[in-house]
Amino acid sequence: MKKILPIIFIASVLTACSSTESFKKNEVENAGIETPIYLRGNFNTWEAQPEYQLKKISTDVLQTKIKLSTAGQTYEFKIADENWSQGLNCGYLSEDLDQFLESGIPVQANCNSIYNYFSFTPYESGWYQVSINFRQKAKPLVTINQVFE
Repeated sequence: MKKILPIIFIASVLTACSSTESFKKNEVENAGIETPIYLRGNFNTWEAQPEYQLKKISTDVLQTKIKLSTAGQTYEFKIADENWSQGLNCGYLSEDLDQFLESGIPVQANCNSIYNYFSFTPYESGWYQVSINFRQKAKPLVTINQVFE
């Protein structure tokens, strides 16, 4: 019995450390709005460029603008940090429901995706606003809207 008690103590300490590490990882993943994230796609060779950094407009919402100059062309993009980090690499959640964006209709994102890029084909050229809403951290919402200036 004396041998079991130390093993149980060590196991509980290791479990506590593991859950603390897991909590910190989840906290970082879910705090994507505190880390600079960018609109990255075929329009900018998938680079994290300052002009496409999403800006915080409320507690849970970040957005940026992009000029889409060719109507009818399909633009592919993701929202991600500089390093494509897990938890900050946001693409579509469901290929059938969320991959193809339509202006003004939010779709669900998966911020642990690898290749799940969004697709958008504008009906007309112009400025568009892309936003991500982290209110539901497990399934953020991505929306694109045409901006008339």
